[in-house]
Amino acid sequence: MLETDKILEELALIKDLKGLENFFDKYLGKKWLLNEEFKKMTTLSIEEKKEYGKVLSDAKTIMTDAYEIKEQWLSIDSINEKLREDIVDISLEGKKIEQWSFNLITRVRRDLEEAARTMWFMVESGNEVATKFQNFESVNIPLTHPATEMHDTIYLNEKDNSGEFLVLRTHTSALQNYMIKKYWVPLKVIIPWRCYRFDEMDANHDTMFFQFEGMYIDKWVSIANFKDVMEKFLSVMLKRKVEIRMRPGFFPFVEPGFEIDARYELVDRKTWEKSLSKWIELLWAGMVHPNVLKIAGVDPEEYSGFAFWPWINRLAAMRYGIKDIRYFTNGDLRFAKSFK
Repeated sequence: MLETDKILEELALIKDLKGLENFFDKYLGKKWLLNEEFKKMTTLSIEEKKEYGKVLSDAKTIMTDAYEIKEQWLSIDSINEKLREDIVDISLEGKKIEQWSFNLITRVRRDLEEAARTMWFMVESGNEVATKFQNFESVNIPLTHPATEMHDTIYLNEKDNSGEFLVLRTHTSALQNYMIKKYWVPLKVIIPWRCYRFDEMDANHDTMFFQFEGMYIDKWVSIANFKDVMEKFLSVMLKRKVEIRMRPGFFPFVEPGFEIDARYELVDRKTWEKSLSKWIELLWAGMVHPNVLKIAGVDPEEYSGFAFWPWINRLAAMRYGIKDIRYFTNGDLRFAKSFK
């Protein structure tokens, strides 16, 4: 016969959660004592089963309730004990939390995005992996162009649905066709993010760089519209007065095309002497080529537009007077901590 009172007395003597766990395994777990008692009922008559079954059910309820109450009290005791051991003297000096700051690339990118939003451009990022069609053909670059060769473009082992090797996008213009088809025209969009090229690394070049693609397509868009937008963007991007020159430039996806150079004032932090930097390519731009519009399914007789694509790394270098863009990605914390 099950002796419930003795079992409850045993439960009352338990002083810790480990002992309570053993109690549960012994009486209420998978191999519980009650289970063995229920098995014995197979030899009893129907009336005896009814009577003894009620006794076992009541015993199970009483034991389970008592176990749960005991578990609550022991858990509280365990927490209080840990708190007593881990007590903290709040009068002691705490650890200093180091002040964080955005990377300079992120600061400039966010300023560009904010400026774009004020002119009703939407912000996209897109994929860094592109097909050869997206990266070249959709922007009027034939696959025979030198830019498609391995010395300029980084190819991946993976292939697209047509069997062509995928590439790491060499410019954010690889998304022009995709954005036109996704949102259709009229369209105002910017795409600020990473691009990759086999490039010789120096103070002004890197194999991975952040580019800022801007594209505006609508009816009657002209070079005058382009100039107005550029002036507003440059004022936000550089936050300083710069000397700018525009040169004719050839890019397959724009006609006409422009190269915009700039130089800015440098300050020597040791002598505080001021001097002008050398001319540096700031951005490239132009009116969207009619072939690019045709490939995307847009009638170039009805719509026109312009595109521009500055390097954010260079813009950040100009804004903060940095002579070498490799500082942005070399992982030197001394450089990162000097701009908080």
